[in-house]
Amino acid sequence: MARLISRRRFVGTGTLFAGSLWWRGGVAEARVRNLRGGEILPDPDCSLLRETSPHLIGIRPYRTQGVRLELVAAPLGEGTRAKRLIHNYGHGGAGVTLSWGCASVVTDHIDTLIGKSPPASAKIAVLGSGIVGLTTATEIHRRWPELPITVYAKDLDLTSTVSWVAGGQFEPSGMHRLYRGPERLAVLHDYMRRSHDRVVQIQNSGRRHAYGVAVRKNYTLDRKLAAFETGVPQDVVPAPRRGRLPFKNLNMRGHEYQTWLQNPIIMMPQLVEDLKAAGVKFEARHFRSTKDLVDLPETLVVNCTGLGSRELFNDDALIPQRGHNVVLKKADERQFYFFSGGCENRVIAYIFCRQDDIVVGGTVQPGNDSLARTEEDDAIFAMLQRNGEHLFAGRVSACVRG
Repeated sequence: MARLISRRRFVGTGTLFAGSLWWRGGVAEARVRNLRGGEILPDPDCSLLRETSPHLIGIRPYRTQGVRLELVAAPLGEGTRAKRLIHNYGHGGAGVTLSWGCASVVTDHIDTLIGKSPPASAKIAVLGSGIVGLTTATEIHRRWPELPITVYAKDLDLTSTVSWVAGGQFEPSGMHRLYRGPERLAVLHDYMRRSHDRVVQIQNSGRRHAYGVAVRKNYTLDRKLAAFETGVPQDVVPAPRRGRLPFKNLNMRGHEYQTWLQNPIIMMPQLVEDLKAAGVKFEARHFRSTKDLVDLPETLVVNCTGLGSRELFNDDALIPQRGHNVVLKKADERQFYFFSGGCENRVIAYIFCRQDDIVVGGTVQPGNDSLARTEEDDAIFAMLQRNGEHLFAGRVSACVRG
């Protein structure tokens, strides 16, 4: 005889069952919970270009073997001119994210060489004035405040670095694919934890505004982002919340991750200012070979030259990845979110709302290292704006590739 179910129990069970179907179509769709409690955030105006330099082209230093972060066993040069060399380059599209963590590893390598009480002859040269070079110099100075440091770069103009055109989201974009398997993944997770700890320290220091650091919610369509799901341990970026996206037309099911903004156009000048105030020297110099490095007066060289290492150290694993961004005006103070993860048809698309502007991207052109702007680039910039318009109009499958 079939077991009878009371009306109360049946109703309760039916309610739970319907609630479990929130991701399906039909009636259950109405039960999708609203992210941000139903608050509607203002859309970006993709036609509202920033007045100065709204179109940006950058060359990512992508390395097929992942970041090269090592203390080279053999000295560079001989005798009294011998230098110890540490590499820290090849961060691809994740330089801003990994910079603090990799800088921390560099200080560990230096510690094995000089310890807590460095000899009077110890001097350090940091090659490169992008975000990786600046954070590396900063962390070395924090560990050894009295140690003489000189930052060398081909061009000391920060706007000439690839870091300057980066969006600044805390995410190992592109790099997670290069760290497969438990051992390799543990290395990436170590970098991410170290970076996270430093970013949180800045966030809590009272100087987060000076460094351009801010907590951000990152919204995506209803799919998992491998960069967050595998490339970042959940004690750094927790599993996302699922629900209806908090926009007028882009209001379908999606994910909400909590991450950070590190705005390079705010952070980098502040790092330079802090380093100079601490006595760190900056010198413009172009190194064409390792012989030029042997001639330096410093005893230890930290190489953060990014794509420059392809020529300087004959690293064929470095592949330039050209990318485009469009920068918009920020029209509403409640534009304080990220959208990433691409369109429904897997076209790359992201919107990063920063303190004073909004970055729209993006593209990846492997093997292209040209900074020259062409008519083709103009068409790509226009395409990025249209993709942003499609997204926030709810046309998530209308995006096109450049």
